[in-house]
Amino acid sequence: MKQKLILILTLMLSGRAMTLAFIGRAGGTNPGDPPLAWLMPLVGDAVVGISGLLIAFLILKKTGLWVWATIITWNAVAIWDALSAYIIHTTNPWPEFFMLQMLGPSMFFAAAAMHLAIIVLVSQPDLRARYLV
Repeated sequence: MKQKLILILTLMLSGRAMTLAFIGRAGGTNPGDPPLAWLMPLVGDAVVGISGLLIAFLILKKTGLWVWATIITWNAVAIWDALSAYIIHTTNPWPEFFMLQMLGPSMFFAAAAMHLAIIVLVSQPDLRARYLV
């Protein structure tokens, strides 16, 4: 059950790749374009989202210390990215972003919490034993 939850959360978080649609518009002058300061968080989200598909594959098909360490590292980097995006949001807001309109700044903390939940779950003795065989 825990492994399924980790997989579901990972696949949900791979949705962060949607920022690929906004990277080319960063710093643009059209309405709704993200401020240039958002370029790094957008790239970070895209990398986290795309690599999330690889992480999901590893969760399903592979075991070993390297898999466990990769899962932990991916989530730690993703937490850093989400919290960095929050800092950018506080200093250079992008009010037209539909996710911010729906969820507000809590979206950054929700993403970080989901990544933290994966770290906690994969660190449980039963799952850690599964990966560290």
